[in-house]
Amino acid sequence: MPKRRPAHQALLHTDQSPFYQVWVLTNLTAKPFATTFGRRFHLNLNDWRIMLTVADRPGVTAQELSEYTGLDKMSVSRAVRNLEAQGRLARQGNEADRRLRHLFLTDEGWAVYEEIARNAVQRERDLYASLSPRDLAAFQRLLMKLSDRARSLGYDAA
Repeated sequence: MPKRRPAHQALLHTDQSPFYQVWVLTNLTAKPFATTFGRRFHLNLNDWRIMLTVADRPGVTAQELSEYTGLDKMSVSRAVRNLEAQGRLARQGNEADRRLRHLFLTDEGWAVYEEIARNAVQRERDLYASLSPRDLAAFQRLLMKLSDRARSLGYDAA
């Protein structure tokens, strides 16, 4: 019996889509987080990603976090509330604009951050060992270029 051609065909091919492969890479590298750190520190990936960004950008606002990370405002708000309730994040008011609240890691937040970040740095080294320094620099440059382009196209808009 001859094979029947499906009525519909995929428009995107997962093995040929760089976007899809970035998504898969993100999932594969994030997968161990829950068992390694999530349960132990009562964090989910968004909580960790917010901590990571606040550590790198002390004083960032929730709005800036949403714009920079691409997370929706509700996810950022939920993570900020969770981290604040855990004593890992503090909000400080802005004298010029009282509606703005700047975010900072607390000492407890820094302790958790440093432990997870040390592991993350090692995991990145292990993963990137398959790339030459030149390839890694090109990869980083291209990712930044694509992130900037996505922002300029309004993909970060809620």
